[in-house]
Amino acid sequence: MLTFQPFSIDAHCKINLSLRILGQRPDGYHNLDTIFQELKFGDTLHFESHDTRFEFSMTGLAIDDGGNNIVIRAYDLFTQTTGRKVKCRVRLEKRVPPGTGLGGGSADGAAMLKALNQISGAGLADEQLIELAAKLGADVPFFIRGGIQHGSGIGEVLEPVEMDFRDPVLLVIPPVQVSTKQAFEGLRLELTDQWAPVTFRRLLTKADVTQLFENHFEPSVFHTYPQISKIKADLFDRDAWFASLSGSGSTVYGVFEDRKLAEAAQSFFQRQGNTAVLTEPVG
Repeated sequence: MLTFQPFSIDAHCKINLSLRILGQRPDGYHNLDTIFQELKFGDTLHFESHDTRFEFSMTGLAIDDGGNNIVIRAYDLFTQTTGRKVKCRVRLEKRVPPGTGLGGGSADGAAMLKALNQISGAGLADEQLIELAAKLGADVPFFIRGGIQHGSGIGEVLEPVEMDFRDPVLLVIPPVQVSTKQAFEGLRLELTDQWAPVTFRRLLTKADVTQLFENHFEPSVFHTYPQISKIKADLFDRDAWFASLSGSGSTVYGVFEDRKLAEAAQSFFQRQGNTAVLTEPVG
């Protein structure tokens, strides 16, 4: 019987420094051009050996996933693919709300695949884990390696890039969820590419971010949720040097040169009834 010492693995969330929707594909998916950035904030998965079976539980935020949590789907996918049935007890400590553009669920799925690979001794390479991750969702492959990466295709074609700054990032999460499906519907794209991907240097600078980066979801999301648009304006008013919607929202993040300014902004947004998390980039 395979046993192991209890351990935990972090499932860090992400922001999109840029997110351009190039067009809708004939298969219904959308081609993206995006920069993913891993952050230190996220969920945690805790693992213990179990004598007879796989068990899953969740603490922290109360999420109604209908019993179909991505952690369970990742377990089933790994078992079916490798033939290795790991008997373990997994507790997901949930901190990242769904519908906030931070990829919390995707990060959980990737963390589960990596942990099972470690426990079982299957020895799958990152490329094989990325192939599995793509079956769980478009954002999941990014979280296998994390850091900062350029994503294309539906988000599964990844290339590492570097960034010459590590400034504090303030996540402002309003008490609303944005439907990704509705956000895409608001784009009204045709079945051909309407936009060309941005050409950028492998080393990203602040000038690249402020001059080249944008999020194509902002017009439709801001129109539907004016309070989210106001968060972005308020971040700039509080001296963020960059602010943007992450993914299709609802999170808006601000990047600050000075941590004290970021802490003051955090207090302001919390007083407004938002969740405000001060974190920093990884990688």
